[in-house]
Amino acid sequence: MGEVISMRSRSEKNKPSYSTFQNVSYLIKNLWRWDKKLFFVAFIQIPIIVAIPLLGIYIPKVVIDSVTRKSSIAALFISLWATVLCMVILNILLNSLRSLSMFKSIAYRMKYSGLITEKTLDTDFENIDGPSGQERIEKACTSVDSNDSATEAIIMVLIELFSNLIGFIVYSKIISKINPLIVMFLVFSSIINYLVGRYVNNYEHRNKANITPIQMKLRYVINWAGDFKAAKDMRLYNMFPWLKEMFSRLKKQKLYYRRKNIYRRCFSNFVDGSLIFLRDGITYGFLIYSVLYRDMPIGDFVLYFGAVSGFSTWLSGIIKNYNSLNSISLDVCDLREYLELEDNKNRKQGDKLPDSYELPLDIELRNLYYKYPGAEDYTIKGINVHIKKGEKIALVGVNGAGKSTLVKIICGLYTPNKGEILINGKNIELYNRDEYYSLISVVFQDIHLLPLSIEKNIALKSAEEISFKEIDRVIKMAGLSRKIDSLEKGKDTLLVKSIYDEAIDLSGGEMQKLMLARALYKNSPIIILDEPTAALDPLAESEIYEKYNELTKGSTSIFISHRLSSTRFCDRILFIGEGNILEEGSHEELMSKGGQYKKMYDMQSYYYKESVGDEKYA
Repeated sequence: MGEVISMRSRSEKNKPSYSTFQNVSYLIKNLWRWDKKLFFVAFIQIPIIVAIPLLGIYIPKVVIDSVTRKSSIAALFISLWATVLCMVILNILLNSLRSLSMFKSIAYRMKYSGLITEKTLDTDFENIDGPSGQERIEKACTSVDSNDSATEAIIMVLIELFSNLIGFIVYSKIISKINPLIVMFLVFSSIINYLVGRYVNNYEHRNKANITPIQMKLRYVINWAGDFKAAKDMRLYNMFPWLKEMFSRLKKQKLYYRRKNIYRRCFSNFVDGSLIFLRDGITYGFLIYSVLYRDMPIGDFVLYFGAVSGFSTWLSGIIKNYNSLNSISLDVCDLREYLELEDNKNRKQGDKLPDSYELPLDIELRNLYYKYPGAEDYTIKGINVHIKKGEKIALVGVNGAGKSTLVKIICGLYTPNKGEILINGKNIELYNRDEYYSLISVVFQDIHLLPLSIEKNIALKSAEEISFKEIDRVIKMAGLSRKIDSLEKGKDTLLVKSIYDEAIDLSGGEMQKLMLARALYKNSPIIILDEPTAALDPLAESEIYEKYNELTKGSTSIFISHRLSSTRFCDRILFIGEGNILEEGSHEELMSKGGQYKKMYDMQSYYYKESVGDEKYA
């Protein structure tokens, strides 16, 4: 429970960025822009919802007044028939309109879901990176993930709210004829109800800061447990008890915070029920007193009795709807905060990219510093390096030294806290972000395939835009030809078997080759390879190294590797440690210095020789 308690302080930081009025206006404006038909369908329901119960309390008065006046059966029948027929028609119309609005409300909600997807795909990488970025996405998705979510529920809540407001006004005029103090008393009790409900909604919103990270971890455990790729490890390493314990612990943490919400919601319901009992008891008692001692007609008594009951319903509905709007508004705050996240990178017109005669590119890093959000220390500390046009650089060092972080900074995914990156002498911040991305081809360690054909995974373009001659060239250069030739449909073969039955799954080494082919097809003047041969067998790795000069011809290249023996074909090696460049030079120069590079190289060579020696005597 210690972890649960330690998370409490997070709830105090989570305050709404927009008022309820601002968020409701935002949703209504979007509704008008996106679907005017839904807007009118919702609007038409309001007078019908008010008219139906009004007719309902009017019918008993008609019957009783007719009886007391001894009206004819024909007159009574005509009055009742007309009223009942009107109610039937209105009910049929209301149900039809509700069905239509419910159907169209789903499309309205999905529009926001599309905006979240577009934002996630397009916003600066730093906005969605790390736990804080993922938490933003999780909160935004809560407002669109079900029929009860804020962006769909808003339609029905607004219909009910305006219906309740009109009903409240109409019934107030009816009840005020008895005694205006009754209306004041009913309103006062409802205000108390509203304040209690608002307190509960605000608490639940603050408590979301505790629940969301737990929900993310739960989702990760559930998804990982259902991931077929992990099925072998789970069985062979007996991971089930660990996953079960993790799931149980997270579930307890989630229930701990959910219970806090439930306790306060129960208190709100208790106050609501108590006020209704008190409110109705007093008003009904006054009506009975009026009949017995103030000569109120029975027909009026029935009408007022129904009006008081209806008034309470309208008033409770207003309070309930307003509290619902407050709750919806809090979710919409999360949605808008995500959709309106500002990009730090230049998304406007940027400087012109280098012309072809200026290639290959010169890269200079000047006094670079970078610290991850929330971290105490810098990951990158004052790096200065000049990579010349067409130079082949190797970044080496222990895990966590900052190599991948440095690459992400060069790629423009991270913005340095201090310092600058120059391409041919020009700061990369002057370029349009997306245009700058076109200068770089990268093969990252993490590999993500799309459920498309092999050639579309390489080109990332539609069939009409693909250069098939170029596809064949990069497939051959990446060493994928033999694999593709063995497939019945060749490069038209679909990938990701979990999506298509006829698809195939590539091995780790084959996926790395595919990513290399993708980078080569992009044909950018800067090529960055982050452990591109980690999943390849020694023979395939050797083939890649032999072709490295050809693969990077006409480009400035950066090669990251943990295997120091694989960097000898590079012009210069940068040994990264503790966020800075500790040593640099060619392989021979660094070996002759006898520094940390040599120590690591000798250690790797020692274990390699040991393993080879063991195989001889196996």
